Amino acid sequence: MEPFEENCPIPSTHEKCAEARYFLVQCLFSYHTPQPFIFNLNAFIQAIRNITFMLQSENSKLIGFQEWYEHKREEMRMQPTLRRLVEARNIVVKQNSLTSKSSVACGLFRGRRMKLSMSTDITPFTKTEIILEITSKFVGNLFLGGEHEIIGEQAGVERTWVVEELGDGEVVAKCIDAMNYMIALVEEAHQLSGCSSKLEFFGLADMREFTVLLETDADPSLFEKWNWIEK
Repeated sequence: MEPFEENCPIPSTHEKCAEARYFLVQCLFSYHTPQPFIFNLNAFIQAIRNITFMLQSENSKLIGFQEWYEHKREEMRMQPTLRRLVEARNIVVKQNSLTSKSSVACGLFRGRRMKLSMSTDITPFTKTEIILEITSKFVGNLFLGGEHEIIGEQAGVERTWVVEELGDGEVVAKCIDAMNYMIALVEEAHQLSGCSSKLEFFGLADMREFTVLLETDADPSLFEKWNWIEK
């Protein structure tokens, strides 16, 4: 995220927005390591809630803030994920841990797309690499005959995290939608003072870049071992 300008009217709000975005990025990069993933998700849930807390405390430089914010508050109440994130934040801070569930689809991939697979639920704290190790032996023997003659075909595991308190469906995609909404909110707040935040939205990335773990992700030396590198 671009650093904010020296004359930013709401620097602490801008910083909280950058903080929430940071932890969400960390969720993506720790997707296959359960404990860091959950730590980063909890930190994101707290950080995104702090954006509106800080915005309300820094509103003195924003013209027409109260009328604008009342409208945005009603709009946010109509967003199911935002409402659930508020409730989840209260659980994380005041009560207990969130209820996290994880499932995997294991099998043969072509690129990052599933070709043949079987799905199962797993305990949340099982590392994806352990599942991949088992999968690679099965796929290698049954489908590939111990060979990797077709470039791009290999064993892989596609993992999905679901948090009950945030509703059905993959949790990081939900958080990305919520984060983009909050970035737009902070951008609008900047515009009330006649400036732009230059905040960076999350693009429409293919989640399989993060949710799928392939043999070559876990061990890049396999490209050479399988002669997938042009010489």
